[in-house]
Amino acid sequence: MTVPPAARVEGLEGMRGIAAFIVFVHHFLLIFDPSFHFSEHTWKNMILNPDLAVSWFFAHSGFVLAWKSRNMTASEFPRHVIDLALRRYLRLLPLVLVSILLTSLALSLGFIHSPEYSKLVGSSWLSRYLNFSGNFGDALLQSLWGVFFNFKSSTSFNPSLWTIGYELISSYLLFFALFIFRTGMKSLAGLSLIALITGSWKGVLPFFLGAALTRIPLHKPPRWLLIALALIAIPFGDPAGRNADFVRGLSASVLMYVLIHSTSFRKHLAQGIPDFLGRISYSLYAIHFLVLTSFTSWLGLKHASHESMGKITLNFALSTALLIGASHLLTRWVDQPGIRFSKWFAGRVLARSHGPDGGLTLSQEV
Repeated sequence: MTVPPAARVEGLEGMRGIAAFIVFVHHFLLIFDPSFHFSEHTWKNMILNPDLAVSWFFAHSGFVLAWKSRNMTASEFPRHVIDLALRRYLRLLPLVLVSILLTSLALSLGFIHSPEYSKLVGSSWLSRYLNFSGNFGDALLQSLWGVFFNFKSSTSFNPSLWTIGYELISSYLLFFALFIFRTGMKSLAGLSLIALITGSWKGVLPFFLGAALTRIPLHKPPRWLLIALALIAIPFGDPAGRNADFVRGLSASVLMYVLIHSTSFRKHLAQGIPDFLGRISYSLYAIHFLVLTSFTSWLGLKHASHESMGKITLNFALSTALLIGASHLLTRWVDQPGIRFSKWFAGRVLARSHGPDGGLTLSQEV
């Protein structure tokens, strides 16, 4: 790699913010332009490709979760991985809970206008969702369990959260694999092998390949190679056929490799708008569906946004402003406190799990 062994890889969060925004833009366009449908493999889908963006999310998560452990000693390793495992569900939960409960509340109050607007604009994507009444009990159960372990798109309060269950399960598979393979070339080979074996399961391949990238020895690939890899990976990120998820996962992992070694590009991602989007990216991803089904659809109904490009542009600008503002608030008041709580919880459990000699013991509480 081109980053020093002890350094934090800057710019990755900015790329995550751009990827989250791409998902929002694509879903917005699915309302107003049928050619952006997932099954249509056009040049527009190749550029604004939400599936590739999501696959890159998985590669990014695997990389970040495995990054710190790459140079750890045998004594440090178990505590670090157990700390990550204890925090993971609690780290993902708060925004899942809040976004679903807010959607349930909006349904109950009549603020969800997507079923009506989808009929007017003929959006087959928008018409699939929220065709039921908001029930607080169902929303709470879905937040705590359904999203993570029993996701059903047709009855989901937030179908964009389908990725979270894969994210959680892939995380725990990775933690188990890290315990076995630890560091070095053995870890690189083991993580890569697991990625290829489980590649047909959505999200696991890029997740494990992203983790495997942290085990590649220090090197500096030539710029022409990075450009060539990116030019190949981007079009292959919108494949069709039975192996589409596998090919897309490989493409996302290649793009992750390119980004890691593109030092100057990452510097731009670590400042300004990309950096800001990166800091609010999880909130933006979690809440954008609610914005589209409530405000965007309401504005479309009230002002017939679909009738002209100017009105669509105005709707997009206002929806984006609302989404950015709401994401900022949710990051400050929900996501960041959730991160602090997950760290506190893991620290308390680990503190009570030390034996009298100071070593970590796998107590029942862990």
